[in-house]
Parts: sequence; C-alpha cells; structure tokens
Amino acid sequence: MKTYAFELSGEHDTLPRCEALALAEIFSASFQEISFMDQCLIIEAQDLDVQTLGSRLALTHRIIEVLAICDALPGALSGALRLIELPRKKYLIRARRIKGASPRADEVEREVGKILFSRGYKADLKNPEMVLRAIITCGKIVIGLEVAKTDRSSFEARRPHLKPFFHPGVLMPRMARAMVNLSQARAGERLLDPFAGTCGILVEACLIGIQGIGIEVQASLVQGASYNLAGLNCCLILGDAKRLPLKNATIDAAVLDTPYGRSAKIKALSKEHLLEESLAELHRVVKRGRRMIILADGPIDGLLMDAGYEIVERHTDRVHRSLTRHIFVCRN
Repeated sequence: MKTYAFELSGEHDTLPRCEALALAEIFSASFQEISFMDQCLIIEAQDLDVQTLGSRLALTHRIIEVLAICDALPGALSGALRLIELPRKKYLIRARRIKGASPRADEVEREVGKILFSRGYKADLKNPEMVLRAIITCGKIVIGLEVAKTDRSSFEARRPHLKPFFHPGVLMPRMARAMVNLSQARAGERLLDPFAGTCGILVEACLIGIQGIGIEVQASLVQGASYNLAGLNCCLILGDAKRLPLKNATIDAAVLDTPYGRSAKIKALSKEHLLEESLAELHRVVKRGRRMIILADGPIDGLLMDAGYEIVERHTDRVHRSLTRHIFVCRN
C-alpha cells in the first residue's frame, strides 16, 4: 500500500473529495481514506492507477505520493526531511499553502532546499528529474513526489460559448466531468444522458473513452448538438426520456441534468410527471448496482426513493442567487 495526497481545488466544499474517492474505488485494488483536510485528501491505496486518475479528474490539481506528514513547524519539517528516502535525481520543490495557512510557501521551499542540499541532492529549476510538492493546510505539511497533474486548462478551452453550438443554462465542463467521474463509468462502458441538451456531459464522457448515448426531445437541440459531438464516440437520438428506446439493463451509468430554468422546455403534463416517468425508465435501463448522477433545482429525495434508487451522496451547488443545484449520487 502507498499513501497518496490529492491536492484538491477549492471550487466546491464536498465534490472534489467525493470525485477523487469515486475514482480511487474503481482504479485501485483496494484503498482507504486516511484523512481529509482543507483541500487535501489523503488515502492509502494498492495498485492505484494514478495516470488514469490524472487524465480524468476535474476538481483536483495534483496527486502526490506522500513521503512525510508533519506539523507545520520548521523543526518538524527538518526532522521529517532528514528521514525520507529519495532517488538521486535533480529535483524541483514547489509548495502551496491553503487559505493563508502558515508557514508561507516560500519558507517551506527554502527549508526543503536547505535540508536536501545538506544531504547531497541537487536542485534544477528548469529541467528537474522529479518534482517535490508540499501542501500546507490545517497545521500540517504534506510533502511527497508529484505523480500526476491534471490538465485543467483543457476545460477552459471547452467552455460552452466556445463550442460550435451553444444554448444557455448548461453545466461548465469541469462540473460535467466531475459528474461523469462520480458515476464511476469506465472507458468502453455506456453512459446515458436522457436530457442531453447541447451534450456537454457526453462530450466529457467521450473524451475519456466512455461510449455516450444521448436522448433529447427537441429536434433543434439534436441538430445543433451534433456539431459538438463531431469525432466522438456518441450516439444522439431524438426521443423522449419518459420512453427510452433502450433495452432493460443495458446501460452502465447515467448522468442527467434535469430541465429547469427559463431555457428549459418540458414536454410533459408537469415537471414532476416528467421526473417520475423518466426516473422509472432509468431504473429499467441502468444495470443493477450501478450509479446514476441526477441534478435538479430542488430536493427530489422522495421521487428518487419511490423510483427504487438508493441515495449514496447528496451535494448542493449554488450557481447564483435564484438557482442552487441539488446533486444526487444514486445506486440502482
């Protein structure tokens, strides 16, 4: 077992941790959570596929193989650094303090450099052979080798208004990817979005090797969204979420942002009727024991339990003054 630290983003209070844990569960032989500090999750894992996690995670900056955890005091850091074993490679040290935690990042970097120099290690700021990373948070310093780094800039390049087809009221790419990751869908599996819209969720799924299936009731959205899906392994169908054209237990996971807001068009007797019918259909087509991630503009716990789902997690995401998303991680 190795110990890993996830340097989490501060974009949400609960989602970054749960996204990392969801992927650790399916991309390791076994794991356990050790501790959770502000923007730092620490786990022990056996055979963790850190490269796959690095390519998938949306709400994590880096994954670090932990070498030492100590109190955030110069003496404690020095003592920990004298005990760790490192390859004889040229290194770069970078530290990050969370929300003004002490000491400052540059102080930690200087201390690390001083101790490693005394032990015969050489730094190389331009072409390091290994990167050391320190996280300063909650009175602790977590230091280790950087083993994976997420490409967060790629999400910025896929912002909704930069895509070939745009429609208001959609998820941002990082949030869409996080929802896909919470579903625990693997590459090659089938993920369904029965309210596909502009297909932002499906784009994020397909980019990590998942086969996307989208259902959308509005013909204009189907036509426009097809441009967003160009070159991706996705099937987009004009259809009704209340009557899915799919066989029983043929879908591995589902992620759906249910209709709400002024831009949403509901083709049903009411929004509640639409949810009741579509949730029943999802229960039919998703494989037993697999996950569905359901976003709504209010609590729908009763509807989910009536439809036969087990609610594994609940999250809220305040978008603006008049909209708070309720995120439900469910098991079929």
